[in-house]
Amino acid sequence: MPYLELAGGDWNAIVSLLERGDVFYSRLFKNRVTYLSPELYFALKPYRRRLERLDANSLRLLDFLQAAGEASAEQMQQHYLLEKKAQTEALNRLVCELFVTVIRRDVTRNETWCTFTYGPAERWETKQPREKHTPNVGEAEQILLRQLSQKQVQSLLK
Repeated sequence: MPYLELAGGDWNAIVSLLERGDVFYSRLFKNRVTYLSPELYFALKPYRRRLERLDANSLRLLDFLQAAGEASAEQMQQHYLLEKKAQTEALNRLVCELFVTVIRRDVTRNETWCTFTYGPAERWETKQPREKHTPNVGEAEQILLRQLSQKQVQSLLK
């Protein structure tokens, strides 16, 4: 969607959904911000989370977030002293592979923008018990096919 108002929401509505754990923040589709339902996240999880796709910076950042539990971009940068571009790339790779997501709002800049605190996907999962949302293999395929075209499904699983 080009903007949130098409779905009848606004910036604060999507941030509230993120904070409650009702959506999973990712960069799954064409490296663009993509909000996943818990059902879609758990259906895609076995096909993502590929450690071999992570570079050294991403692995270090993942280790830090797993130990810290959560951190803002500023805190990550202070801890690792990475250039902003390198850190952004490392964080985006982790978000794309579903290792890391938004946990909560950090600093509100204005009514339509804020920064985030990120954490490991496992921390987000504690907000959404897996047994409630884990489809069996057939159901997972049906969820994917209902929400995406076949071509989109294939590109996500690559």
